[in-house]
Amino acid sequence: MVPAVRFVRVLLAGLLLSLMGLAAGAAPGRAAKAPPAAAPMRLPATVQPLAVQLQLDIDPDQPRHSGQVQIDLQLHQHIAARGAIRLHAKALQLQQVWLEQGARRWRGKAVVVDAERVDLHFGQPLAAGPARLLIDFAGLVNLHDVYGIFRQQEQGRWFAFTQFQATGARQAFPLFDEPGWKLPWTLTLTVPQALTAVANMPVAAEEAAGAGRKRVRFQPTPPMPSYLLAFAVGQFDVRDAGWAGLDHATPLHFITPTGRADQAAYAAGITGPILNRLEAWFGMPHPYAKLDSLAFPVGTNFSAMEHAGLITYASTTLLASPVEQTPQFERAYVATAAHELAHQWFGNLVTMAWWDDLWLNESFASWLGDKITAEVQPAWGWHTSLQLARARAMRADRLVSARRIQQPVLQDGDMGNLWDAITYEKGQAVLGMAEAWVGADAFQAGVRRYIQRHAWGSASSSDFFATIAGDDADVPDAIRSFTSQGGIPLLNVTLRCDDGPPRLHLAQSRLLPLGSPATASQRWLVPVQVRTPAGLSRLLLRDAQATLPLPDATCPAWVQPNAGGTGYYRSLQGSDGLQRLAESPGLPTGEWLVLLDDARGLHAAGAISSTQLVALVRRAAGVPHRQVQQAAVDVLLHLRPLVQPGRQADYARLWRAALGARAGALGWLPLATDTDDDRQLRPVLLPAVAVHGQDTALQQQAVALAQAWLADRSTLPADLRAPVLATAAQASGPGSGEPLFNALALALAASTVRTERGDLLAALGHFRQPALAQRARALLLNPQIDLRDSLSPLLQAQAADPPSWPEALAWVLHHHATLAKRMDQDDVARLPRQFNTGCSAADAQALRSGFGPLAPRWQGGRQALAGALEAVQLCSAWRAQQGLDLPGL
Repeated sequence: MVPAVRFVRVLLAGLLLSLMGLAAGAAPGRAAKAPPAAAPMRLPATVQPLAVQLQLDIDPDQPRHSGQVQIDLQLHQHIAARGAIRLHAKALQLQQVWLEQGARRWRGKAVVVDAERVDLHFGQPLAAGPARLLIDFAGLVNLHDVYGIFRQQEQGRWFAFTQFQATGARQAFPLFDEPGWKLPWTLTLTVPQALTAVANMPVAAEEAAGAGRKRVRFQPTPPMPSYLLAFAVGQFDVRDAGWAGLDHATPLHFITPTGRADQAAYAAGITGPILNRLEAWFGMPHPYAKLDSLAFPVGTNFSAMEHAGLITYASTTLLASPVEQTPQFERAYVATAAHELAHQWFGNLVTMAWWDDLWLNESFASWLGDKITAEVQPAWGWHTSLQLARARAMRADRLVSARRIQQPVLQDGDMGNLWDAITYEKGQAVLGMAEAWVGADAFQAGVRRYIQRHAWGSASSSDFFATIAGDDADVPDAIRSFTSQGGIPLLNVTLRCDDGPPRLHLAQSRLLPLGSPATASQRWLVPVQVRTPAGLSRLLLRDAQATLPLPDATCPAWVQPNAGGTGYYRSLQGSDGLQRLAESPGLPTGEWLVLLDDARGLHAAGAISSTQLVALVRRAAGVPHRQVQQAAVDVLLHLRPLVQPGRQADYARLWRAALGARAGALGWLPLATDTDDDRQLRPVLLPAVAVHGQDTALQQQAVALAQAWLADRSTLPADLRAPVLATAAQASGPGSGEPLFNALALALAASTVRTERGDLLAALGHFRQPALAQRARALLLNPQIDLRDSLSPLLQAQAADPPSWPEALAWVLHHHATLAKRMDQDDVARLPRQFNTGCSAADAQALRSGFGPLAPRWQGGRQALAGALEAVQLCSAWRAQQGLDLPGL
């Protein structure tokens, strides 16, 4: 799944009790009482599901579904007359329950255990051995949540889709819903005659099923967990993209809402090459009968899901008209598709045994997906994706409230925060470090052994560590030292040359931001690779301190303590070591990115001064590589909270001195001489220099371009629409702001293109006049605005601006109940994260008092609030201790 998002939902207890686990044959709502003690999260291993036949009646126009499930079981021990078979069901009516053993058949009664589980009682002893469970059921189709069976509307037509990861299947039908149970599934859908039904497997048969209905039966699946089962029903177009794979054995289809098949053109052309390279990397063909890619209208916090044979994508990731097919769209699709396709082997063919190993599924798919993206599109510079993932991971991992990669999942509430930067990016960075240590060829060979050994089954992280380690017995312990604890290692690096051959003294501790309540005494088993002018040196740092001999004959002019930028640690060099490294010849882009990100993290920890950081960013701004200049932009933005009132002009001069010339040379509009890097840098650099650099010429040009676009949409490329409109909004003064706001609001009301609407909402959120900011927020109360893809663009724009942060928070808290009714429940839980940009004690108090009573109501809400609150507190402490001035401006 992409990106890192949780898929656990909570419904009110009253709704659950009224809809779930009814006694067979009883009137709806007459469920037995749940026992008072909390039920274990895991189902008993004494009952094993073997195969499932599922029949569902689905009409996207209707808010409910119904069906029958037949589950073949193996009872591993006798069940007493007072005993029960426990399985999962959530917000379902269980209307009829039967159990068959041989020629005998017993009617059962369903008793609610808790919000997720139900016990089936049959009133008599059940012998060990094979059995068959049959249940008739009915349930609700989700309208706002993109979870379970959900329905969405496009162009006046309703469509039904599924999203079962992690536990959404139990909202659709009763089952044994744990990832370690990999079963064959035989699915039959009864749907309106005029609609198309698709699922993981090809259609086996189709027949009439009464007036205006048809029954579609699909071929049985290979063994797979319940969370990978998927289907969709609606008025679809199917674009045939031929056959792919090294043996041309996999049919490719792109399934879109009616009338949008042409918008899958880019995906149809590039998916085959992605699949080919993955087959070559794994050394085996795509493991499923087909590869369908399906677009659903609105995503919430994820872009795609790796269902076996039927990958689902949010429409903005898979589909684009020629106008909207921007470089950003192309990059997002390729990287997302490569991630989801990597899952077909790693996650689908071989599945985690339990959710505490989710990180391995997701981080591996991110790691390999980025590697494949770099191969498919070598001009994109995707070879630095590991360093970018490392930076994102460390911004989350600096928090004490951040969880560890391999977090035990012991109760339902533990599922609420698994899909995050720790699971995805930190896991990816740790895998990249492991590959760099053991070698690319050995790592690939180990992965192939792992897949072949566990194909069609389940495995654990320990199985993976042991397989990729080969003959190096230290590798599993080294990786485990990063997966089993949170935090970032800090290596204090001292070069010694005065009393012997050149060598490094290394001392490890935990890097702590200023104000952090954690202790620095943690230890890791750190794979350290160091580069100096004479070559590479390696050390597995086991203890708090160690000495590493260097191959240099004389004292080296510079030391790169993280060769290749693959190590998951920050390094601090004494004296002017950072600057000397920055001045070393031919520093690769990936190492530049690590150097700048380390400097940012060290600055937040108080380990280097603002003067040192400014000198480093000035040097980086002159490096002629897009990604280094983008990293320089990030560092300058990091410094923004330190600027004292009255020193904004000095801060702006720093922007113009460092990056103004490059911004001026690029200009807002594309040039005939543009390189691919130019096109990628422009949307990042131009608005930053215009707004933070107070470049009046760029601001005026943005306003003029925005007004021209409002009159004629062809005047501005789609990839520049968001930065131009946002810059124009921020640049508009008291006289010009309201007319521009009104024009953008009218454009929003008229637009039917989701990407365009997102850009307009973000622009409306960037107006700084209080009255206009209030009007922008009020737009979110309009029921015609879909909050699932509209709230974040506007709210993030306001929360990023210190003056509008308090008003935005107060508004969300005031309207929380109204907003929550129209939002995906994961989005509600994550609302505190929208405000992690605060940077004062007052901000922290407002966040705590406002969300404190609300967060516990939503699964994952406590964790979201804890992380946001800690980020605000750390920013406040950092600003107080680093000072509110920027030396050298």
